[in-house]
Amino acid sequence: MWRDQCGSSVIEMSFILPVLVMLACVAADLGMAFLQQIKIQQAAARTMEMALAYKSSTTSLSTTIIHDEAATAYGYPTTNNTNVVADMWLECGGTRQSTYSGTCATGSPARYASITITDTYTWLFGTIFTSRLRVGNPNASAVTSVALKGFAEVRVQ
Repeated sequence: MWRDQCGSSVIEMSFILPVLVMLACVAADLGMAFLQQIKIQQAAARTMEMALAYKSSTTSLSTTIIHDEAATAYGYPTTNNTNVVADMWLECGGTRQSTYSGTCATGSPARYASITITDTYTWLFGTIFTSRLRVGNPNASAVTSVALKGFAEVRVQ
């Protein structure tokens, strides 16, 4: 009876299967977080490409136009949105000026536009795994989300 090995592979599999399932879940969750980060960065880059190509006979490029374009590109609402921040500034000889539409008394003018898009990715399996990891220390804080940020900057003049 002691030498009988029938069923030993089932017992071994019962030890390793939870670890394999956990690794697969973590890999899927990390993949989804990277996908979200790529979407944010692509929306920021697309917005700056639009800023470079912007031509209108009636309106000039503004932070509102950049903000709304970035929000639309990422899928955010265009109104009351603090997750999308557009900025435009003028540099004279490498020094940032207070107004975008001003002129330079000295130094060569350079106008820039930038966009920052932020979001939070909530781990799909975060609550399951962090509750298991806190067994020894119930007061440990659980990391259930991660901040994501997309940024792009371009010289428009």
